[in-house]
Amino acid sequence: LAFTPVELLDGKLTLEIEDGFVPDKSRIGKKTIAAFKAKKGDAWGAVVRGTRGLDPAALGDYLTSKSAEYTKGLAWLPKLTWLKKDTVTLRGRQWADLRFIGQMPDAKNPMEGVLYTRIFATSYEGQLLEIIFTSNTDRSEATRAKIDRMIESVKLAD
Repeated sequence: LAFTPVELLDGKLTLEIEDGFVPDKSRIGKKTIAAFKAKKGDAWGAVVRGTRGLDPAALGDYLTSKSAEYTKGLAWLPKLTWLKKDTVTLRGRQWADLRFIGQMPDAKNPMEGVLYTRIFATSYEGQLLEIIFTSNTDRSEATRAKIDRMIESVKLAD
């Protein structure tokens, strides 16, 4: 599998962008420090740096409010299915890990859907740091696997 290593935040944040995703400079802004899009299909990702503080102990509250926000905001989906809403430890750092899929009405399993989103968030230097990847209409298991591999490649140094 091919990937491109990306370094952000003066090299303190690294992740591996899977083959098939390219930088999307049109989406970089005040809070979005990096953005990516799929060369084919309808998938994108972003690394977002918050401007409001986030204490590491507040990750559980962030998790609760973010899942409520998405559940309410995506009410147009036929069936929003949460695959994971939990705090996890990756390389010694606590992260909020949220994953959901918008299931098709005729879905035969929970992973059959039109929307797969993965949000990985932590407190970095007292601020929220979110890494978000979404596959909007690409029903490919390969795209979902790429999203998961990109998130799982994240390394963040203090």
